[in-house]
Amino acid sequence: MNLIKVGPAGRPYGSVWEEKEKGELAKIFVFYDDTKIYSLQFLFIQNDNFVLSDIHGSPLQRMFTSVVLDYTSEFLTLVSGTCDDESFGLTSITFGTNKGTYGPYGSKKNSPYEKEIKLEIGKDRSFGGFHGTKTDNCIESIGVYLKTVTSSMIIPRRSQSVGYTAW
Repeated sequence: MNLIKVGPAGRPYGSVWEEKEKGELAKIFVFYDDTKIYSLQFLFIQNDNFVLSDIHGSPLQRMFTSVVLDYTSEFLTLVSGTCDDESFGLTSITFGTNKGTYGPYGSKKNSPYEKEIKLEIGKDRSFGGFHGTKTDNCIESIGVYLKTVTSSMIIPRRSQSVGYTAW
């Protein structure tokens, strides 16, 4: 499947990580505190099996939350938050779905170096995965992969029946 890489938003420091084409997103695990997002981990459903990603970011665990999606009907539509370009990487993150909003996790620092990030995915199940950069200290940036064709875009054509005359 063809994917479009969007982002990453944030600081382009550290090593690259990615999780793509692993199925439907079921859970997002966020490790954070009031100053930054330390790490992210994801649980996908692929061919009726659970697929757990690696932990991306720092092994330090301050606060933890688990974002649980109803993966059969709920899907990711937005990733937003803030990043500090001076020294902190991602300082907050929020996940939007077709059913609601989860977060923000972390907090805004209101420093002159902090920027808003917003990755709009859309409402057509086009989410194809995550990518970004990380250090031993935190998540530095995050981006998404988008599917170029989604099941909601495929509309079956009516079959053209050939007229016939009964004899």
